[in-house]
Amino acid sequence: MSRILAGLLLILSLVLPARAELLPLASPGGAERFTRAAAGPAALSMLVNLETEMYLTFCGPASLATALNSLGIHEPTPAVFHPHRRVTQESLFTAENLLVRSYSDVQIAGLTLEQLGQFARNLGTEAVATHADAMDVDGLRARIRTAMAEPSSRVVLNYLRSALGQVGEGHVSPAAAFDAASDSVLILDVARYKYPPVWVPLPLLHQAMLPPDAASGRPRGLLVLTTRSRP
Repeated sequence: MSRILAGLLLILSLVLPARAELLPLASPGGAERFTRAAAGPAALSMLVNLETEMYLTFCGPASLATALNSLGIHEPTPAVFHPHRRVTQESLFTAENLLVRSYSDVQIAGLTLEQLGQFARNLGTEAVATHADAMDVDGLRARIRTAMAEPSSRVVLNYLRSALGQVGEGHVSPAAAFDAASDSVLILDVARYKYPPVWVPLPLLHQAMLPPDAASGRPRGLLVLTTRSRP
């Protein structure tokens, strides 16, 4: 019986947030924050379009596909979807983006924050990456609040899982809402088989962004995507 119990506890540790500060969206308190914070349709659009990463290293493509579809950017669409339109994690790998990083290399080691930003720019959005060492908690809060107040903008976060008490290392996922009362941001985890959407306190999120990404040598941070104005 003790072995069975130990196994169940291990499974729970891999599925549920390990820190009490992380509040699941699907909890009374999490739902209350969402009702209070999500004043427009953008947060619901992010939830509706949330992707599940195809591979453990595809958190970046999954987050980008979520954000682009949420913004109404559906190109490039796979031919098999015709006449319907939707960006997928694989269709993001255009000829231009393959020059940034190959599909096989992303399968092995994922995308850095800067590479993800270049993918987004190549697909027709403005994309501004800010590393954690270039902003304090107030700066992070200001960037997130400003972006989420703009219907044509979306926020993608790059952070260290273990700093949030979660299992794993570097990770990318989109943010859907900011709750000023609790000073927390709602992260929609693209590893949906592993962790649910959770509210994360801003100071804790900033701490999770500060450790450097081994691939780039830079701290992690956030990417703000904005649709380009059309003439």
